[in-house]
Amino acid sequence: MLLKNLKKKGMAVALALAASLSFAPAAFANNHADTGWSAYLSSWQTSDTPNRQKQDASSGYIKATSVSNGRTICSWMLGYSNEDVNSATVNLKSGQYQYVHNYAYQKFGRKQVHMRLQHAYAYSGTTQAYGVWSPDSA
Repeated sequence: MLLKNLKKKGMAVALALAASLSFAPAAFANNHADTGWSAYLSSWQTSDTPNRQKQDASSGYIKATSVSNGRTICSWMLGYSNEDVNSATVNLKSGQYQYVHNYAYQKFGRKQVHMRLQHAYAYSGTTQAYGVWSPDSA
């Protein structure tokens, strides 16, 4: 009898836990999955990542998997039509990542955004770079 009551109570606790967890993902949902980018930069030319929707007020994320010739690039966030989102500018070398503070969500709500990339310094020749980014961070 005691074993039967423990099984019932255990099942009730397990069901309650499962029910409460079924609502948890919505609280943490944002657009933080990584998307690839690549850029060929010369002089002060810029390159943009693909556009993605900003879904919350968290910082953006960008990683430079590789930047050629030991160079440094910089990046900042802009709205879909290059609107100013009061973004910080971050510097990246190969293997580095940064969180990019911005106010895109606060200014526009859910909005398509992208990262802009450029040389951080005056370099001669072309710089090749690639990595991943996301408009929101977990």
